[in-house]
Amino acid sequence: MKAVKTMFCCIAAALIIVAVLFSPNAVKSHAAVAPRYARADARDIYFCERKDLNYALFTIPYTYCVEILSTDGDWYYVRYAEDSSAYRALYGYCLSSSLTPVEEPPPQIYLNMPIVIKFKPDAPENSLPVLGELNVTAAFYGTYYAGATAYSYVYYDGTFGYVYGAHDDYPLNEIPSDEPPAEKPDTSGGGANTKLITGIALAGVAAAALIILYFSGRRKYFRPDR
Repeated sequence: MKAVKTMFCCIAAALIIVAVLFSPNAVKSHAAVAPRYARADARDIYFCERKDLNYALFTIPYTYCVEILSTDGDWYYVRYAEDSSAYRALYGYCLSSSLTPVEEPPPQIYLNMPIVIKFKPDAPENSLPVLGELNVTAAFYGTYYAGATAYSYVYYDGTFGYVYGAHDDYPLNEIPSDEPPAEKPDTSGGGANTKLITGIALAGVAAAALIILYFSGRRKYFRPDR
């Protein structure tokens, strides 16, 4: 009877260990370790409307970040900027190989630098007097070069678009020189599921082994023939 109790205690202990190690909370904690942000450590990292550099909209401002929402092959699905002040959040894609995942983002994650755009209407001949130069403030997102011509991607009055000129004279975030490399985020959850399945399988094997050892180790007693 004592041996039976010992066997069941071992099996119960194995199952409890697996349940604790591979519980939803444990899996969730493991997933939370993955970096949430990635930094632009070069000046030619493009934010794209689709997973194609032909659909690039602008370059992420140097030393600033995007928020990693998911991974899709060689691409991150990201968010840049947030709905605040003159800015609106943009969702798109960046090549994962071009960005540096960071454990701790800089104090200013996204560049916040509204710019003044000057418009001067061309009055036709014999026109009535019209207003002169107009100045409007727009939210600057990044620069895009088409050949030798520089454009700035901006948001103004509910519309995204380009204006002439680069605006790359923005303040930079400090990049720590001793920053350890962060692991690439795994947002698929496949690793956690594999660990869970493996743990349950090992627990089953352990339980089966204990049962086999128990029954194979029992002595058989026979009454002598009289």
